[in-house]
Amino acid sequence: MSTESIVRISGLCKSFNGIIALNNLDMEVRKGDIYGFLGPNGSGKSTTIKILLTLVRQEKGTIKVFGDELDQNPRKILSRIGAIVEKPDFYEKVTALKNLQILTVYSGIKKSKEDLLKLLKLVGLEDRAESKVKTYSSGMKQRLGIAQSIMHQPELLIFDEPFAGLDPQGVRDMRQLIKTLNRDKGITVIISSHQLDEIESIANRMIIVNRGSAVCEGSVSEIVGKSNLRVRIDVDLPEEAYNKLKNSRLPLDSVTLEGDVIKVVCANDAIPYINQYLHISGFLVYGISKEKALENYYLTYI
Repeated sequence: MSTESIVRISGLCKSFNGIIALNNLDMEVRKGDIYGFLGPNGSGKSTTIKILLTLVRQEKGTIKVFGDELDQNPRKILSRIGAIVEKPDFYEKVTALKNLQILTVYSGIKKSKEDLLKLLKLVGLEDRAESKVKTYSSGMKQRLGIAQSIMHQPELLIFDEPFAGLDPQGVRDMRQLIKTLNRDKGITVIISSHQLDEIESIANRMIIVNRGSAVCEGSVSEIVGKSNLRVRIDVDLPEEAYNKLKNSRLPLDSVTLEGDVIKVVCANDAIPYINQYLHISGFLVYGISKEKALENYYLTYI
């Protein structure tokens, strides 16, 4: 993965009516990243995105995008960015294709009908190009929103809660589309989301912010690896296995028995040793499953 910075934010500060929204925020998005932007409501995520899109102006701090100061050449920089902030809006009574054609006129982008149909095919809407948008599901509207955001072939995409309101199929489709845009089109992506499991599965780097400041930033694998896991163990003789694990010398932070299920807190690399130890001790292990690692880490600091 590249170490070239696409977005570098240093000492970003912003307040609204005396309420601090951003407090010396630092973050870096690198070329080729799918970058997860996490934090609770009111942590400063939306404010940061609005500043990046020049919808709000910071009080202090610097922002470099594509190596240039954002406030020095905003129009040039914004021409290389696509974004969906909140829910995308459309003309509901006309078709998806017509919506894109209208946007080309408003924005001055030259795209033929064939170009727009290819774009709709990329986001999985080629069969519904001539359907009115009012007949679209939430997931289809999100995909049409992505089609709008990439019409001008941006190098950076910014998504604010792209999984919100989607059913499981819609979430899976959105996840695959973002991966495709990143992998096949070389687009760097920033995703602000509360869907921790999706960020864990899709992002390579991430930041957690709280009260306007960074709690941590780095690769998802490294951040998740810092957190001990909660592990569920299903065995044939749970009470005996629980006592065996409790008195073992394995590196376990805690061992509890909840009904017929053993719950263990341990490092990720301890799991195979737990499995081996139980097998050697004569127990039948039906399953060992990990709870969501990123969620555990996130809740520790929020």
